[in-house]
Formats: sequence, C-alpha cells, structure tokens
Amino acid sequence: MKIKYLFLLFFILNSCFNSQAQSGTGALSGRIVNADQQAITGASITLQNTSLGTITDSKGQFSLTGITPGSYILSVSNVGYTAYSQSIRISKGKNPFLDLQLSESRQELEEVVVSTAKNRYQVLNSNASTRTNTPLLSTPQSVQVMSSQVLRDRQAFTLNEIAGSFTGMKANNGNGNFQIRGFTAYSPNDASFLLYNGIRGNLFLWSQQPLLYNIESVELLRGPSGALFSEGSPGGVVNFVTKKPLSEKWASVDFSLGSWGFGRASVDFTGPADGQKKLLYRAIAGYDRSESFRDYQNKQNVFLAPSLTYLFSRRTSLSLELNYAYQKAVQQYDNGSFIYTRPDGSFDFKHYANNLTIQSPTDYGKTHNASATLTFDHKISDNLKFTVVERAVRNKLDFTDHIPVGRIRNDSISRGYQDWLTDRFSLQTTAFATYSTKTGRVGHQIIVGTDYNRYGWTQNDYQYKSSTRISILNPNYAGSVPDASVPADESDDNKRITNLIGGYIQDQVSVGKLKVLLSLRYDSYNGKETPLSDRDNKQGDELQASGWIPRIGLVYLPVKNLSIYGTYLKSFNPQTSNNVLAGGPFPTRQATQYEVGSKADLFSSRLSATVSLYQINYANILTAAPTEENSHRQAAIDGTRSRGGEFSVTGNLNGLSLIAGYAFNGHVLVSTSNYGKKGDRFANAPKHQINLWGKYALSGALKGFGLAAGVRYVSDQVGLLTNQNFVFPSYTVLDAALSYQRNRFQVQLNAYNLTNKHYFTGSRSGVTLAGLGDPLNVRVGVSYHLW
Repeated sequence: MKIKYLFLLFFILNSCFNSQAQSGTGALSGRIVNADQQAITGASITLQNTSLGTITDSKGQFSLTGITPGSYILSVSNVGYTAYSQSIRISKGKNPFLDLQLSESRQELEEVVVSTAKNRYQVLNSNASTRTNTPLLSTPQSVQVMSSQVLRDRQAFTLNEIAGSFTGMKANNGNGNFQIRGFTAYSPNDASFLLYNGIRGNLFLWSQQPLLYNIESVELLRGPSGALFSEGSPGGVVNFVTKKPLSEKWASVDFSLGSWGFGRASVDFTGPADGQKKLLYRAIAGYDRSESFRDYQNKQNVFLAPSLTYLFSRRTSLSLELNYAYQKAVQQYDNGSFIYTRPDGSFDFKHYANNLTIQSPTDYGKTHNASATLTFDHKISDNLKFTVVERAVRNKLDFTDHIPVGRIRNDSISRGYQDWLTDRFSLQTTAFATYSTKTGRVGHQIIVGTDYNRYGWTQNDYQYKSSTRISILNPNYAGSVPDASVPADESDDNKRITNLIGGYIQDQVSVGKLKVLLSLRYDSYNGKETPLSDRDNKQGDELQASGWIPRIGLVYLPVKNLSIYGTYLKSFNPQTSNNVLAGGPFPTRQATQYEVGSKADLFSSRLSATVSLYQINYANILTAAPTEENSHRQAAIDGTRSRGGEFSVTGNLNGLSLIAGYAFNGHVLVSTSNYGKKGDRFANAPKHQINLWGKYALSGALKGFGLAAGVRYVSDQVGLLTNQNFVFPSYTVLDAALSYQRNRFQVQLNAYNLTNKHYFTGSRSGVTLAGLGDPLNVRVGVSYHLW
C-alpha cells in the first residue's frame, strides 16, 4: 500500500480541522423538551445551509460553537415529533439560551426509520436491527449507516458506488455482487440480503447495480440477520431506507454530467395534498445514461417512485409506495477484463488493454422492475402498536451474453452464448405488534410478528450454446450469435414457487445500565420447481426446510455515551437446489456468529465510534462431488470460518464531516474437499480494508465552499478458491471533491481514482476474467431547491 497517500490525507484533514478560527465567532446553546417538559434525547440540531449541527444529550441540552456571526435558520427534528425551525441571529460570544418545545408528530413514522439531520454524516438511531427505535449505542449488533448527505457528497448513484465507504464491504464486480465480512452476498444465492425498509423483496436483479434515486440512507447490518429477515448472506444484509412523503412543501432538481458520456437528471417533489395535511405525497423521477471505458458498453435507466401517506389520525396512517425501473443496455453488466497466464502458471494483470472485452456488441439486457408497498400503522395505545406491510415485486429480464470457455491461447478465447428470458416475483406479507411495559424495575419492549413470502418465477427460459472463438486483440464478431435451430448444450424451461412462513418473538429487556435482547424465530420453506417442456434439464426440483433461529444480545452502558456488547446470532438458508439427480436433498446452509464489541458517542455525541470482533461459522456449502455413475453429483461440506474485526468512526466535528474505518478478516475453509484444502483463503475476501472520507466546510470569506478527500485500500485477495495462486494485487484509490453551496443552489465536482490506478475488484468464476476498477473519472453535479 502507498502509505504516503494515507499520511498525506490524514495531514490535510487534520490541518483543516485545527486551522478553524475560533476568535470572533459565536456560540449557541439550549434545551429541547416535549409537551410534558421531559428532555428529548438525540434530537438533531442544525443551522440550515451550513455543516454545523449537533445532537441533544440525555438532559435535552445542546451546544454549538464556532459560528460565524450572522442570520441563520435553526432546525430541530427527532423521530415522532414535528420538525421545528426558527430564524435566529448569532452575535460574537455567547447568545441567549434557547428553551424549545417539540410537539408530537401527527404522522407516526414507519417501523424502519433512520433519524438523520440535514447536512450530517452521523446517524444515532435505526430501527433495522430490532424493529424498535433503539439507539445504535444500545443495539447489540454492528450497524453502519450512510446518510443522505454522504450519498450527495460522494455523488453515489448506485449501491456499488457507495459500498466502499462501508467498513469491510466492497463491490466484487459490475453487477449485484458484494463482499461483507469475507462472504459473497449475491441475490441468486441470498435472496434477502437486500431489503427495503426492513422488508424482503429486492427491486433489482442480480445483473444490475441497485439505483439510489429514492433512497434516503443505506444501512449495513453485519452478520447473520435471520432472526428478523429469514435467509440472507452470513456476512450481513443491506437495508435501503426510502424517501417518505413530508408534511411541508419541498422540491428539488438535480443534474450530473461525467466521464464516458454520463448524464443524469432527477426531480423530487413532496408536501401535503390538502389543507389539513392529512394526505401527503412524494414524487421522484430520474433518468440516466452512460457509456464506458470498455468497448461497446452503454446503459440507460428510467426510474419512477410516487408515494402517498394518509394520516387518519395522530395514531393511524396508511402509506403506499410504488417503484418502477426500466433499463436498456448493451452488455448489461461487465463480464470482466482479460487476465494473461504466463507459461510458468503465474498471472500478468496488466497484459491486456482496459477496453477489451469478451462480450459482443450484440449482447443486450432489457429489464422491467416494479414494486408496490402498502404499510398500515396503528397505535392502539401509548404502549401498543400494530403494523402490517404488503410488498409485491416483479422483475422481467430479456438478456443475452457471451462468457469464456477454457483458457486463453495465442491471444484468443473460445466463448459460450447465453440467452435468457425470465419473469420473477415476490409477494411479502409482514405483520407485527410492539408492546412496551414494565415489571417492577425491568423494562420490556416486546415484538410478536409473522411473515409470509411467496416468491419464485413464472418463466425461466434459459439456453446455453457454443459460440465463436475470437481474437482478443482483433475480434471478429461475425456468427457470434448461434442460429435458433442449433440445439442448446444446456437449457432451463421451468417455473418455481416457494412459500416461506415464519413467526418470531423478541423481547428487549432493560435493567438499569444492562440491556438484554432475546429473540426466537421459526421458518418453514416449501418450494417446487416444475418443468414447462422437455428442454428443461433438471425436470423438476423440490425444497422443504424448516428450523429455529435464536438470537441473544447483551449491552452494558457503564456511562451514558459508552456501551459494551456481545451477541450470538444464527441463521439458515435453504439450498437453492435439492435435485435428486445431483445427490439431493441436501442439509440447509447454516451460519453461526459470535461477536463482541464496544460503541461510543463522543464530543457531545457528534462523533460515533464502533469496534467489534467476530467469528462466523458457515456449514453445509455444496461442492462438486462427481462419480463415474453421476458426473453432476454434489455434496455438502463442513464449510468455512470467517474471523475478524472492524473499527469505524462517523461524525461531524465543527466544519469537518468524517467517515473512516479499518477491517481485517480471515475467511478460510475448515476441511479438505473438492472445494479446496483446509486453510485455503476464500475468494474475493481481502484480509485488510481501509476506508476514509472527509469533507471540510470552509468559513469566513470562503463560506459555502467545501473540500473533500478520501482513500480506499484493499489488500491482496484470492480470486479463485480452487487456485490459491490466482491472487489480485492490493490497491489504493484516492478520491476528492470540491463543492460550493449558496442558499438553494449547490454545485460540486467529484474526481475518482485520482492516480488512475489499474486495479481489480474481484473475480468472476475462473482465471480468465476479473472485475476491473474504474480508471480516473469525474462528475459535475448541480442541484437546486425550488421551494
């Protein structure tokens, strides 16, 4: 790693922070209470159109320093209360102490809510891990949140573009494939690792990068999360929190232009639709197009997200959210850059030019993705609340592609052709009740819930045929699409329906400084795959699996801003295939995690830090186990073990907004099999990752300007489990940004990979191709708040 870049970046950020002038500035302090004069803890305090902000402490008090004298708008917000704002004038020195009162919001927020303040990186509360509004400090799980301000400052428009800002997470390639705690999270194998507002039902397919047009924040819940969400990646799940209708009128437009013909435009309108503010609306629309530094690739996206919320009363609300995403692409995702194998078996990762691709200019992808989510919230009493969520998702894909066959010889490669039509669906019903009570000195937050998920596909028409061999340096694509009359080497033609029924109970127990989380879930899967013609290779498959999923968490707060936690988590995933011809049925994949850690809210809760240590055991992975009688036979093996730790810091210190983290991980096989040898490193799982992004808001004569810089470091990683010599080199990528904001207008310039580093993010499925990181590129963004 180029350590000098790290030292340089830390020096710049540290110098910016220390150079902030304190003389001639003003200070503001106050206290926030509710209608009963009780202190409101964790309320967000911000001065609009600045980076200044803080959080109220346990006494409801706050303090802001280093404020340039002048007129501002003070904003105060907290979950469950109506946002408050007032005009204030700041003078030099101390200003009058503010006593402010918030009133309860008539709009009860949905169960999955993140309390974020405008212009802030730090998030102190999230419902995703427990389905209760528990401070992250008191949550017995490692959770990290990227707020809307982080997404704006990074100009991150897809999950792939923001993944590297999470500690210990990275995108493995150009589609929906990610690494979390050493495990690969990928939709075909872990259907629920992507959630929307804590509910199953991924809007995007495996071949796409999830778009962020309507996303308020992105949450990473590390480790198995089966106790609430059923199946998922052992490394963790990602939860998208969508933008909701607001009770105040607000609108904005955004435009971006960038390298390789990139262009993006979006609009966002929200507010009340009636004078009584009972019916609230939000309408988000976006369009983007881009080409690539890779040959022939281009992509267009259209996105629509209207939503409505009706407030029957202060206790009852009904919300409807619709999403539609259409994508048309030449080469819907990048199959990777060529890797040259030297005669001695070693690999040259710089031999072939960046633009060369195995895919043909005729390869295409067309997707229609749609979802509808209906949420009913009713507060029966101050202690009892009931929530029902219905979510329906449909994904239609028309897709063709070319993939490598065999090794590169004499700078040429054989290829296979894939043609796929599929129509997929997910129908999810979630209902749960939340009850708060006390037994003596012991507090309880009890959740009882049930889930029903019916998912699968009504069409799965896939054909694989041999295609032409091409010269890598001078490709001739003539005849690369096989004639329809040519018989397929492999084919699927089937439909599949899986029914998941689950129920769970959870109790968050509070006794003084000690908090205990106890949860137990039972899931039952029943699925059947039915052939639709003789072309289907498997000719049927079935799935039956059930089991209990326990969760135990402990949190101890020796002082109000410091916690120590430990947790035990389990989850199980049904096998994607139990075909008898392949040796099935197979035992379910099972994950068990042990984790300990500590969290702290520092500098008057303006900076949050988390440190964690974990071990995840993952059993019953399927591997090829062919015999003379059955070349397609598979077997379940003991699996893998992932050990590691993370340290992350997020917050806002005066003019500096910061996200930083370090993760180490050792993910290895625990036994020898056809999968590999005991102790072999797992693919796409680097041992070390560092992430840092800092933005400094200038003051004085340069007020409105912001400077930002960041670094991402990933150590070397094995690209293929069965070839431990296929190792991608480590890489360090530097990013930077410059922004200017004045009143309702903002313009910013982002530059990514400043040193034009040539690097690989992860492997595909062999040693011929690998995911290639983007070279130096820039984006210019302009946004304007209409009202």
